[in-house]
Amino acid sequence: MKLVLCGGLDSALTHFAMIGLAGILEEAGATRVRLWWQDGPQAEPCLSWDGLDAGEAVHDHASRHASSDSWVQARAPHGDYGLFSPRMTAPSDWQALEALREAMLNADLTTLDTLMISNLGEPGYWVVKDQKLQPDCASSRWEMKTRNRGEEFIGRRLGPLALVVATRDAAEVRAGLVGESVRDELGKDGADSRTSTGLTTPGAVDSALAWCGLWGISGFMLMPASRNVSATAGAWPPRRIQPKQLLIPVVQTPMAPAAWRALMAARSTNALTSSDAAAVAEATGWLGEQGVAGVCVFPIHVTDNPSAPERMILNGQFRLLEEFTRDRA
Repeated sequence: MKLVLCGGLDSALTHFAMIGLAGILEEAGATRVRLWWQDGPQAEPCLSWDGLDAGEAVHDHASRHASSDSWVQARAPHGDYGLFSPRMTAPSDWQALEALREAMLNADLTTLDTLMISNLGEPGYWVVKDQKLQPDCASSRWEMKTRNRGEEFIGRRLGPLALVVATRDAAEVRAGLVGESVRDELGKDGADSRTSTGLTTPGAVDSALAWCGLWGISGFMLMPASRNVSATAGAWPPRRIQPKQLLIPVVQTPMAPAAWRALMAARSTNALTSSDAAAVAEATGWLGEQGVAGVCVFPIHVTDNPSAPERMILNGQFRLLEEFTRDRA
């Protein structure tokens, strides 16, 4: 089968949804899953695979995580927080939180579940900076839910979104993925909707596409640090609470999801931002050998709200690999 997702190269949501959907398809038993950007007047985000329909796979995936026994619906022992939320108000008992998390991790999780949990990160109770606890430093930079009024990612966004997508049938899910319809139930189809959770600027997006996009976080490796900020694949600078840019390689040759995740985590991707011309030349050479045609560079905007700064990815620009080399010449 083949599917062309809605969206273009300039949309971070589309890039995230591609890897999220690829993982969901593999979890559903699909084989030979591949993703790539097909060249043309406008580049098209494509996936191919052998197996069940994409709408059915995404519906079943959301339904499983809408169940009360899913880790997505599990709650922390303090307050109304998702058990696996990467950012939350510090609990009074870290050991109780970790014990519940460990019990769930030892349950029947899929490979995609564990990728998602590990790459979302966790509240970093061990991170201290300027003699203050900095638990947010251990989470993915692409988990961009604001934290005002007790808001957090798992309990207030991923969990409710699972319930929404689970109410659709497979055909409705597929229609949302390919852009035949746009239904944003959580955001009430409003111009101020945050259903994409920072993967776009505010605005209505289809719930099924957003579900795949948020699960795309599973494809961006988180590299934990004992101090300061854990590095997230694609974020530049890599160890800042508020990165300035997101870099995503663009491949024109069909690539397996595992290979794409490895490419995304490769040192060469971040090396493109180096001021060292030799390092950039080496990086572009290696990326070209992997089938990378260029890189989408996305600026990241952070609002000036002092109590709840909101991070969102703006429209990106595609750049050929040789442009990075030329910039350093």
